Amino acid sequence: MNKMTSSLSEMSLGDYRSFPISYKVEVKHGYIYVLKDSVYPEYVKLGMSRNLQQRYKDYNAHKPYNTAEFIAISDPFEDAIRVEKKILEALIKRIQPIGAKKEWFEAKHEGLIREVIEEAEAHFHSYIPAGDIYANDE
Repeated sequence: MNKMTSSLSEMSLGDYRSFPISYKVEVKHGYIYVLKDSVYPEYVKLGMSRNLQQRYKDYNAHKPYNTAEFIAISDPFEDAIRVEKKILEALIKRIQPIGAKKEWFEAKHEGLIREVIEEAEAHFHSYIPAGDIYANDE
């Protein structure tokens, strides 16, 4: 039986690891993006992120200068993890991905990738997080 503590400061990392999975909360909202890297101009990467600014920094972190840019960013999705999976499934049925993770595609398919993202925007629930720089102020 796990001992519940009254504050986070009383909880050790060991306490957290021993909690049943139901105590751990998965945040699913986020964006779908298409990234192009000037080091690999013939390819584009489709991905998902909850924090686009951090994703951009992380992608470029081990390079002498930033070589990547987002060329498309979706509206925010309530369940971006599911949406990314569905988009990748739809794309893989139509075009051959590059690499083991199957999230890189030839740049010539950028138009099709954008179309599939737009279809997903029309089909799946959107999410407008408070204070998000990409959210509408309306």
